[in-house]
Amino acid sequence: MNIADVDVQLLFLVGALSSGVIAGLFFDIYRRMRRFLRPGFLLTALGDLAYWALMALMTFYIIYKINYGQVRGYLFLGFAIGLLVYSSAVSPYFIRISIRCEKIFLETVRFPKKIITRLMRWKLVRLAKRIAEEAQRFMTKRKY
Repeated sequence: MNIADVDVQLLFLVGALSSGVIAGLFFDIYRRMRRFLRPGFLLTALGDLAYWALMALMTFYIIYKINYGQVRGYLFLGFAIGLLVYSSAVSPYFIRISIRCEKIFLETVRFPKKIITRLMRWKLVRLAKRIAEEAQRFMTKRKY
């Protein structure tokens, strides 16, 4: 085996590591979506199955593109190491950032809703007061 072959194999390993990192990132995104949407047991199971099927397709597509479909043991090891590195080093920070983004998004959505709700209550209260005043005035004008 010459140096060029080692370089190519090292490139394949880097591709496997990066696909493991990508799989971890997608898993965190999927986890946050699952927490946000709160699907039931069946939808969670179907989502998990779809996630892992998509990751398997992505992994084999990457293996096909970078290694012409030659499945090597170190590629799976590289994928697992990439996933492990992402899970231990990047995932906690990504989760914190995504939670902050979710809070900002929810506050952005809730703020106009809160304003509209308060305006509607204010209008309804004014309308109710006006109806009460008109009813009282109507009752005082009316003689029995």
